[in-house]
Amino acid sequence: MLSFKVALMVSFVIGVLAIEWYQNFYILYGAILIFALFTAFEDILRSYAESRFLLRSPKEEAARVEHDKRRRMTYPDPVFNTWYHLCDTEELQGERVIEVRALGQVFAVWRTKDGKPVCQDAYCLHLGANLAVGGKVEDNCITCPFHKWKFDEHGEVKEIPYLPEPHKCVTQKKLKTYHCRDWCGLVMIYFHADDKEPEFDLPAFVEEEVAREGFKRHLKWDIGFKTLSPVDWVDQAGDHAHFSTLHADFLVPWTTIPIPDWLLKIVPLGISHKLVTYLGDDDEWKERVDRTKWGLVDKHFIFFTDRAGLSWAGKTMETTVAETVEMFVGPAMMVFNIPFTIGAFKVFVSTTPTEGGSVMKVRTMVDGRVWASLWVRGIAWVLQGISASQLNSDIDIMCNKIRMKKPMLQPFDGPYNRTNRWSRIFYSEGTTKVNACDAYKNDW
Repeated sequence: MLSFKVALMVSFVIGVLAIEWYQNFYILYGAILIFALFTAFEDILRSYAESRFLLRSPKEEAARVEHDKRRRMTYPDPVFNTWYHLCDTEELQGERVIEVRALGQVFAVWRTKDGKPVCQDAYCLHLGANLAVGGKVEDNCITCPFHKWKFDEHGEVKEIPYLPEPHKCVTQKKLKTYHCRDWCGLVMIYFHADDKEPEFDLPAFVEEEVAREGFKRHLKWDIGFKTLSPVDWVDQAGDHAHFSTLHADFLVPWTTIPIPDWLLKIVPLGISHKLVTYLGDDDEWKERVDRTKWGLVDKHFIFFTDRAGLSWAGKTMETTVAETVEMFVGPAMMVFNIPFTIGAFKVFVSTTPTEGGSVMKVRTMVDGRVWASLWVRGIAWVLQGISASQLNSDIDIMCNKIRMKKPMLQPFDGPYNRTNRWSRIFYSEGTTKVNACDAYKNDW
């Protein structure tokens, strides 16, 4: 609403200048009229925008604490041994230190002078100060704001300033440091409940494709905190049936506003879907990778194809059909590869568990063909908005559902049980301890 008010003020100024230069009063009259209407109906407009439009700052509402707690008890543990998105590459610049609370931990994320991202436990080994709140990057180390101890990228104590010989630090303990890297403009960490090495890597072929096809960052949408988990998205990969119900109808791009029924009677457009889910080591997927030279064969991935197109009165218009390929990079990162007639775009959707739910973020990229034309970028914005509206429909369901222990599955629901079994390979002995409401670890 603030940006709208600024636009009105600019309109007033332009209106005054138009009178001065051209004796044209219409711009000023229009600005006055809009201002009067806005003032009269501001509360109604604000309420409507907050409930309907997606490209806005997330609004945290009073939590239904006990209700959501009981819902979560129907789910398996939400923290998998996998890669997670903590922040964006562009956010982690210079000597900035970022605090991230996720996965039952508190992280301090910073960057070395040679550009390497570093993720470490945020609490100083000395007296427990939070390194990410007031801490600085100095001498290629993160410096504690309390007693100025310095820790390097490996977690070793490099300096205790008040010792007679500050750089001779005889300490056996190290600050816990996680595997962390930049990937497609995202800062990612690998988290394992039992502190083991990564069981799989982020897909290099995606980075290679981004560089080869000239993909550039397009849109950034911070969905924010939602009372769901990566488990929900894995379930969606095995639930084909909801595409013909929840995702069969259009919504106005970037909103939750449905197309009016009276208009659909005149123009009976819809969306058709034809779906296939592959586990990353399925024989059918191996054959497809060999044939198309796109993708990789690895059991830690799911590939989900959707031949989507427009339908008229329920019948698919074949000339509008294009295949979207969705890739699960472990359970907590989804990458959508969406082609259209004059270009392609990618959508990165991350779900990072935190207390009581997850933080969701969406980042999009467009290829060189799209980026070269402002007009085509506008088309991509609309198409991304259609995808965002459909994604938000899923989120509304997930934030209010329970997970059935024995769901009443039907033959055409999709490979729900297969994707459920796939998710279990990301659990280990220590998984159940990660999200427990215990004190932060303080006995290194």
